[in-house]
Amino acid sequence: MPLTRWRRRHRRKHNLQSPIRKPERRKKRRNPARPRGPVTEKPKAPKLPTDSKRTPLSKASTSSTENTSKWTRIDRPFPLPKYVREALQRLNEAGHVAYVVGGSVRDFFLKRESKDHDIATSADPDELCRIFPDAITVGKAFGVLKIPIQSTGDAPPELLEVATFRQDLEYEDHRHPKAVRFSGAVEDASRRDFTVNALYYDPKTSRVLDPANGLDDLSDRILRAIGNPRARFKEDALRLLRAVRFASTLEFTIEPKTAEAIKTKANLINHVSAERIREELTSMWCGPHPALALELLSKFGLLRLILPEVEALHGVSQSPLHHPEGDVWNHTVKVMKCLSAQISRRPSSLAWAALLHDIGKPAAASRSGGKNFTAHEVDGVKMAIVIGERLKMSAQEIAAISAIISDHVKFREVFQMREATLQRFIHQPHFEEMLALHKADATASDGNLAFFEFCSSRLAEKKTALSSAKLIDGNDLIQLGLKPGKEFSEILRTVEDLALEKKLHTKDEALEYVVKHFVK
Repeated sequence: MPLTRWRRRHRRKHNLQSPIRKPERRKKRRNPARPRGPVTEKPKAPKLPTDSKRTPLSKASTSSTENTSKWTRIDRPFPLPKYVREALQRLNEAGHVAYVVGGSVRDFFLKRESKDHDIATSADPDELCRIFPDAITVGKAFGVLKIPIQSTGDAPPELLEVATFRQDLEYEDHRHPKAVRFSGAVEDASRRDFTVNALYYDPKTSRVLDPANGLDDLSDRILRAIGNPRARFKEDALRLLRAVRFASTLEFTIEPKTAEAIKTKANLINHVSAERIREELTSMWCGPHPALALELLSKFGLLRLILPEVEALHGVSQSPLHHPEGDVWNHTVKVMKCLSAQISRRPSSLAWAALLHDIGKPAAASRSGGKNFTAHEVDGVKMAIVIGERLKMSAQEIAAISAIISDHVKFREVFQMREATLQRFIHQPHFEEMLALHKADATASDGNLAFFEFCSSRLAEKKTALSSAKLIDGNDLIQLGLKPGKEFSEILRTVEDLALEKKLHTKDEALEYVVKHFVK
């Protein structure tokens, strides 16, 4: 037996201690800052959403490529007009980064048609002028150029906006920055208004750069200002109206902090020009949800500042027999909703007339001691003219709006009208718009469409009746020996009335009537 094994057995038999001692383990001191208890595993990094794919860095020489998690690859074609593709190609061939940015990218994800496309690029303004020698350079100091696009026919040329990536410096008038600093796409995104508008599409790689997490807000249908909402609205007060337009058009919910900032900064709307206010409002009234836009403007305190005449409709009570929908405000909101449901594409004159058709009721009610709204259309026309001039509308549009408001109450009289009066009523230049407003007006109140149906049937006879009513003209009266003057219009109108009432049928009958009643 080997000696070593014998020694071990001998020690165990006689209970002898080994001369060789194992070193004692030193107890590990507990860190007093670490709490007692079971050890928890470190949380794992969240996985990317299934619709987002991590992509390699772009080769573009711009800071927009530093964070790959901000890029999302898209799997379906992004349709772009030929002129946009050509502009992007020219920028790429010159060695510059160029993305499609803003509303058209947002609308692509919402599957909405978009006609306006803007390009943001790393090319500086001087380089843009070299690449696009025909560019309009009014905004060159701010890095913005307009590229004329050839149009068909006599239509004025459209413009493609191409802008250098930039940061806005201090704003001076709550509308425009004093200067800009040229930068990368991520910095460019920080100067934009809402997260859903800060999306950059790269057609070379079919990816979208999303520095402000706008895709998440698109998915949740939320309108959120970028960064500090109050700062964004203080920089550019037009964003107050743009927020309402986007929210109503897209049916998005305005994020609470953004909504509170609109209320807080509403008074800044006074810094925006009348023309820009009119453009934003017209887009709302002609959009898919004008009633929602009107309610949001009132809710955020903007309506009382830009259209106090409409805000004054709150609380003006009406007869529940004819207006079960409630006061004049509720009626106006309902008319806007009915009109947009009945006519998807509305001329601006009709849209404005629908909003303003009853603004004369508070004055009429005050005049009658609340008993009735007699002649409220007369008050409404006067007020509409004031509003139109305040918002710098054209004289032609003011006249059209006023004509629709003036005659919107006459439909209830059509059954009692003489045939000639009815025909003249139907032959007015804006009668079809008047008829559309009347239908919405009736639908929004008692629902009586008898007058609408009657006038619609008579409208079909309009063309033949109009041509047959003019049997004679001024030359015929001169040949009868009459001298031109005020009497001419009276004679011609009388003959036309009789023709419309089917009492005169031919030119000979008309001349005979004139000789008998007017030639002395």
